[in-house]
Amino acid sequence: MATKLLDFIYATMYKRINNPDSPYWLPTVLKDVQTPDGHKLDPLSVDTWDIGQLDGDEGTTIGDTISDSWWVFVGAAFDNAKEQGVSGLPDNLDAFTSQRDADNPYPSLKLTSVTVDGLPNAKVGELQDLTPTENGYRGTVRVTTAAYDTHGWQKQITVKGSYSLVQHVVVIDDSGDGNGGDGLKPPTQVVLKGLEGVEWPRQEIEGHGQFTVTATDLAFDVVVRAEAAGTGTDRTPQLTVESISIASQPAFHLDEKSLTIEGSTIDKYTLQGWKDAAAGAFNSADAGKALTAKLADTLADPSFRDQFSTTVTAQLVKALDGVLGAVPKGTLPSDDSGFPPKYGPLEVYLFDRLRASVNDTGSGFYPPAVVLGATSPTLEPYSLGDIDLGSYKIGVAPADLSFKGGSIKGISNVLIPVKDAALTEGGIGATLRFGQLPGDARIPAPPLTITGTGVVSFPDAAAAAAAAPEVAAADDDTIEGDITVTIDRPSATAGLSFSGKDADELTIGLDALTLAVATADLQVTIKLKEPSHFEEIIQKVLNKNEVKQKIINGVQSTADSHRADIAKELTDNARAVIRSKLEG
Repeated sequence: MATKLLDFIYATMYKRINNPDSPYWLPTVLKDVQTPDGHKLDPLSVDTWDIGQLDGDEGTTIGDTISDSWWVFVGAAFDNAKEQGVSGLPDNLDAFTSQRDADNPYPSLKLTSVTVDGLPNAKVGELQDLTPTENGYRGTVRVTTAAYDTHGWQKQITVKGSYSLVQHVVVIDDSGDGNGGDGLKPPTQVVLKGLEGVEWPRQEIEGHGQFTVTATDLAFDVVVRAEAAGTGTDRTPQLTVESISIASQPAFHLDEKSLTIEGSTIDKYTLQGWKDAAAGAFNSADAGKALTAKLADTLADPSFRDQFSTTVTAQLVKALDGVLGAVPKGTLPSDDSGFPPKYGPLEVYLFDRLRASVNDTGSGFYPPAVVLGATSPTLEPYSLGDIDLGSYKIGVAPADLSFKGGSIKGISNVLIPVKDAALTEGGIGATLRFGQLPGDARIPAPPLTITGTGVVSFPDAAAAAAAAPEVAAADDDTIEGDITVTIDRPSATAGLSFSGKDADELTIGLDALTLAVATADLQVTIKLKEPSHFEEIIQKVLNKNEVKQKIINGVQSTADSHRADIAKELTDNARAVIRSKLEG
């Protein structure tokens, strides 16, 4: 099967995970994710995200804006000091100006008390890069956020909280040449005191407040490992989220109406400049990249990854238990020796779940239920049609024997014991055991029986009439009677193959269906419609091994002619069971 089985399962669940009407819809599954220490995914709460330094052209513009605003504040402080008569002040500040500090030229941004709303609003993409592991498979799934605008969700992620924007600034000599880095000049050597709120000539200034930004087009690549965990009868399925990484850089948009800003150097004259700087900071590429990375790091933290693993494993178990039925701990079949090497531990585990399901009376795959539900052809009872039994002597008269309108009763009394099912190169091989159940109102008790009309035709009417007056009395030189064939615990071997992208396209092929019936286990009785001394003779002929074999061959031939129809019944049943169970 290689990766085909996992591709099939994922494709089946993919439709449901992305379907708002499904119990497996991803936003519904994710909204209740919570780590053991109480951290929720919806909303996600973070104490601190240090976005760090915003450099480059955007950082330069932001820093220059803050520096210019600070110089307005310095000017106001200077005017106040002059009015208050502070001594030692120059007549004006025309010889000076402000600039970013060459030692710390770029602004830095820190977010605190952050909440992120809308992360569960996600959808999944196709399963990519599926490769085998020791106990299963590893693959990558693209998870795209802000996927829906229904069921109370919005097509955006909202990030709110408090922020701090810090810039280092200096006072420089307006005409000084200097040799500071990045073309920035060193601070003035002039000492000036008495300006309230101003640290001359170098100051670290901060603006802080509340912010709201929205994000769209955010996607993650999630590497997931699907395996069978444990050993023997205690094996369980397990999905492990190995890593979460950024797959696309989202577009962040600052809600400027929600932006507040205050600080010790911010007043009504500098407020707008600071707001412009803060908006520039949040809308900068550096901030967007850093914010995206912080979000990814938070989700990829082991506490969240472990919880994601627990959540998706629970969904897988829910799906398997729904479709195949729950397996009590310690009861899973485990006699798995001899399977083709192409099947790994996960395929074997899933096959063992199927073997357990086939032997679960409450399962939709329980063989008696499948047989009783078949309609085209009907399998209980199963119509055989006519079987030519050959030519024999009845007494001294040659006769042709045939079995007309044969019908099998008891096919629904069938089981596929765990030991009688195995993985094969082509799919699954199974032995069907009939007559294993005591029978009830719907399932016939053993033995399996074939009933119909036995017809004995005498080509030489004169010879037959001389031997038996009842033949002479018949219009068509035939004798008829009711035949009953009983078969003690017969069996059949079946070869099943599977194809289809997902459960909605699943097709089961019945590649082989071979009866395993010994002639010694088959008994034939006939009750002629008119009393005749031929009855005992005919019955002895019918119980010859060669006649019994012809009955067996006739049944086999009919089964062969219906294999495609039976396969379609199996397909329709499997599709219906899976669909109904996954719809919840």
